[in-house]
Amino acid sequence: MRREILSFIWQAALPAALLVALTGSPQPVTAAADSKPAHGKKGDPFLTGDPFTLDQVLVLLKQDAIPMRRRKEAIENRGISFVLSSDALAKLESAGAPEEILDVIKSKAKPVATPPAAPKPVLVAKGGLTLTCAPAECQVSLNGTAIGPTASGTLQATGLTPGNWVVDFSKEGFLGNQSTVIVESAKSTTVAVTLDPDRVAREGFGKHLFQKMILAIGGEDGVKTLGSVQAVGSTTVWGKDGKSVRWTLLMRNRSDRGLFQAKSGRLLHEVMFAGSEFKASKNLKGEEALELPTDFGMIRDYQLPALITRLESSTYKLVAEHPDPAASEDFVLFAEAGTEKISIALDANMRPERVKITTAAGIGSALVTYADYIQNGNTFYPKTMQIKPDGQPQGIEVRFDTVELNPNLKDLDYKLRGKPFVDLGN
Repeated sequence: MRREILSFIWQAALPAALLVALTGSPQPVTAAADSKPAHGKKGDPFLTGDPFTLDQVLVLLKQDAIPMRRRKEAIENRGISFVLSSDALAKLESAGAPEEILDVIKSKAKPVATPPAAPKPVLVAKGGLTLTCAPAECQVSLNGTAIGPTASGTLQATGLTPGNWVVDFSKEGFLGNQSTVIVESAKSTTVAVTLDPDRVAREGFGKHLFQKMILAIGGEDGVKTLGSVQAVGSTTVWGKDGKSVRWTLLMRNRSDRGLFQAKSGRLLHEVMFAGSEFKASKNLKGEEALELPTDFGMIRDYQLPALITRLESSTYKLVAEHPDPAASEDFVLFAEAGTEKISIALDANMRPERVKITTAAGIGSALVTYADYIQNGNTFYPKTMQIKPDGQPQGIEVRFDTVELNPNLKDLDYKLRGKPFVDLGN
């Protein structure tokens, strides 16, 4: 009965605002409000309200009019709604909270959340790269950082983090190569590249290979020997209609002059060349015979000395992909001049085997084949030659039975004679 009277007196004495702050709801109390006050804690809003906030506890600590025992009992009954952090504890101690109040608050406080432990790093096994390049040796970079040259064409890169890596290969005289590769955990990935030579290197290879070809023919002296030749054999000419005519043939040829005698049956035709001009015998009649000056002119143009003189002209740039022929390549030596390109395939002895002339307009484009080389001293001459113009049914094949290099011939020996210089058979 005495406690109820004190609670009534305390509530009546508290200002309304403070009562709201501590109980959470207004509780106006008058003598007439309830002639039968509630018995026990159940009817005491101070003891049965919501849990105290930190601000409410700080206010409560300053209310000396409320007995400490009652304030402690209120905290015990209602609890607190805040986490007793170090910052909150410091504020309570600064507000003068006695130990008995702090002990109650600590017993009611929610535990401070422990931050989750940092996950342990997952150890990922390193990977590697096996780097190879040709031609050896190459400089290698990973992600822009040089890691050194290859040794015998190979370089091992280990301890690499799995993922994408940019690999650069470089070598003086060659075009660089860059690629992005994936390094896998606990594996070594192979990266193999073949570098292409740059223009300067390709021209150097071309000059080198051309000199090898000249040496295989007989050297500079051999080329001079080839510049004058007398040969006897036969030629087969395919016309525009695809039909062929076979002639026995005498050829006398040097760079500034030429004489061809062709015989079929009892007919003998002669064509003489002086520079770019020609003169034919008067009996040159019939479509096949009228084509002979053109056919013989092509034979002259594609003689080895004429081809070599053409390649040695400053107009052409000699290039090759390798300093020595590669077995996998057909044509290995190239001469380039504007829109014209001459591609040369060499035989096993480094002598011309096939020559392909290509022009942008197609005029003058042809494939020339050389075979059956004979040796005269240190000089080699092809006894068989085929000429096939591109896109045309015409073609020429020449097969010589006897060949005399550097014969002792005078200018008069290149004149039209009207009869065979040698026995040309039927």
